[in-house]
Amino acid sequence: MGTVFSETLSRLRTEGGFSTAYRFYHDNGGAPVLKVSYRKYLLMEQGKNLPGVERLPKLLVALRLPQNTPAARELVAAWLKTLAGEEIYADLFAPLLAKAAATAFTPVEQALRRSIADKKCYMTEAQALATLSSFEAYKCAFALEYDCGAWTPEELAKTLRIKKAETQKALKDFAAAGLAKEVKKGVYKSRLSGQMVVYPSLLAMRQEVREKVRGYIKRLEQESHAQYSSIGLFRADSDALKGYYPLLKSTVEASHSYSTVKKTGNSAAFFVIGRVLKMWDF
Repeated sequence: MGTVFSETLSRLRTEGGFSTAYRFYHDNGGAPVLKVSYRKYLLMEQGKNLPGVERLPKLLVALRLPQNTPAARELVAAWLKTLAGEEIYADLFAPLLAKAAATAFTPVEQALRRSIADKKCYMTEAQALATLSSFEAYKCAFALEYDCGAWTPEELAKTLRIKKAETQKALKDFAAAGLAKEVKKGVYKSRLSGQMVVYPSLLAMRQEVREKVRGYIKRLEQESHAQYSSIGLFRADSDALKGYYPLLKSTVEASHSYSTVKKTGNSAAFFVIGRVLKMWDF
């Protein structure tokens, strides 16, 4: 029989696009990242093992749930309810957490999350590292992911304006990692084309990898031309504003509904960014 925590964990895992516990565990890097065996994780979902509180941050990262957002608070509250018992929770903790619990997903947000979840394909840590080995590999991975055709190193290098040798190395690494297949000698095709690929959370990766990705994103911004922008300047409570983060994330993800893997007369590569910048304490 499950618990409030196990049922909440399983539901949030499914809503996040992980169809099975096995996929969730291994697509997030397994024991090296989650710091727990697959058997013990499975017991969590079965309601037979309540994890220690120190494991909650790792679970939130693996579920792609920013802390202090509605879904993250729901999981933490479910853990506390399971630990303390529903009666004690209702009498002691619920009144204290009532304000935090007031912010929840709207029906539109929930529908958007469900529709996106069905299209997500989670990349393993090993696969992600293959795409992050260099800036050139990062660009090659994007080009293959959003095209259903087959590419030679020469063609891809010309399109991305990078050296053939760098493209050739990236394609071979992608094939070895299961991201691409060599359909014939020297010609490669993506295995993930047409899917909404989700990389492992940067918070679960080494510091040097995180710094590398930030550098890649900055270079992409510098190479790109702005097509549209929307800016809002306002004053808000920092903690309250975090309730907006999931909606911003879902809105950016929704832009993927316009993606295509076929070349058209106006097709191009686009870079959609969602940011919240804190200017000063005020």
